[in-house]
Amino acid sequence: MEENTDLAVPVPPLRSITMEKYQKVIAFFKELGFQFDISRFDDRLIAQKLVCLLELKGIDLGYSCSLYVRGPYSPDLTQDLYAFPAEFAALVSGSRLTPQEKETAGELGRIFGLKPVSLEVGATYGYYTLRQGSDPLEAVRQVKRLKPFYSEAQVALGVSKAKQFLFTPTEKDLEALKEETGIWQRASLTSREYRGE
Repeated sequence: MEENTDLAVPVPPLRSITMEKYQKVIAFFKELGFQFDISRFDDRLIAQKLVCLLELKGIDLGYSCSLYVRGPYSPDLTQDLYAFPAEFAALVSGSRLTPQEKETAGELGRIFGLKPVSLEVGATYGYYTLRQGSDPLEAVRQVKRLKPFYSEAQVALGVSKAKQFLFTPTEKDLEALKEETGIWQRASLTSREYRGE
């Protein structure tokens, strides 16, 4: 029997798909200035939360996240972090970021830095709101339930950073913010005048 090759569709080997995924993540880490060390728990946590936040922002890196005690987590990413530790440590990648991806990485870095607590809280809040459809107040309650070991201030800061990174403010939001900050600016000026500065 003769094989019909006209209908055959070439399927790329699984390894090249995996390499493509992890190399894109390395490109993001490089853009963020994140020197990853597989032996450090905080680095593994930071890596997970950076990737999950990028996924929540709409950048498809191919690493789906599920919710665990320490927030969103991708078992596939963990597998690649352990499979390619030298490449991650040296930030060696054949992948390049698009201008939009570079802009998103810059925004992520400016807002969160590489701070594990803010990243963990922010990614968890983002997961509850964007993946599970929780309203903002319920998402905060769920974050507090899942992370009772973090203070109110740490939760508030992480949530604030998540909102800033993941959600685009409406015109109404910007006006309300402008009005609120205007009140504080006027109060600050009045206080300085009172002290004679």
